[in-house]
Amino acid sequence: MPRLLLVIAQLVSAGCIGLLALLVVFDTQAERLTAGRTPAEFSDRLDQRLLPRYGDPTVIAHNAGDAIGPATEAVAWGADGVEIDVHSAPGELFAAHNAPVRFLEDVVFRGPSLQAAWNIARLRDTVLLHLKEHSPRYLRQVHAFLASHRMPHEIVQTYYPANLRVLRRTDPAVTRLLLIFTAADLDRLRRDPALVRTIDGVSVRDSLATPRVLAWLKAQRLRTFVWVVNDEPRMNQLVRAGVDGLITERLDIMRLLGTGQRPTE
Repeated sequence: MPRLLLVIAQLVSAGCIGLLALLVVFDTQAERLTAGRTPAEFSDRLDQRLLPRYGDPTVIAHNAGDAIGPATEAVAWGADGVEIDVHSAPGELFAAHNAPVRFLEDVVFRGPSLQAAWNIARLRDTVLLHLKEHSPRYLRQVHAFLASHRMPHEIVQTYYPANLRVLRRTDPAVTRLLLIFTAADLDRLRRDPALVRTIDGVSVRDSLATPRVLAWLKAQRLRTFVWVVNDEPRMNQLVRAGVDGLITERLDIMRLLGTGQRPTE
């Protein structure tokens, strides 16, 4: 029996050591990609010819405003602005990404109040509000909030064209972006000249932002934000194409393109 216990103890110890090693390796890789530790190859992937243009696009921290910690970190790393997903509850607006189960959203997946998220976002001069709902009551709440809160650059994106039409009337100073998720969404926009005239621009999924699509959007004089851009070669392509904004989860990209440190030659 003592020998059996010794063998079990050795197996448990070996398992713990192996698990710890996996966690260390995983954490290192995750940190390289998401925690703002600039990978060693990052500087090699920068296009020296683009150095003067890296500050041109507005760089937005993807979904960072849905929690205080990520919002604070994004601001500290120099993002131009923070994205906040805006949901409603009776009497207030709050920040939260989509819950996998809709009716649990208010209970389990609810983030900070919109006011709390805004308090962090306003440390920069740009905020991106992603309007997740479209009821008249919800839009009245959003309007009331915007009427009493001001930032130099307020951007709203939403999938619902009706939201943008309302905002054009109630909040004309806000930049209005139509969310483009699929090729079908792009086709609908192309077939609707009235909608093109209603919006200021689009927030388009990266896989849809082909040179042909970007050229068409530019010809329509629509501002173009692309999401989610997390690697340097693609970042360089989009900067070269002259897009207006990049939405990213990479802290080092926020620092490079945002208000943080600029690379030197």
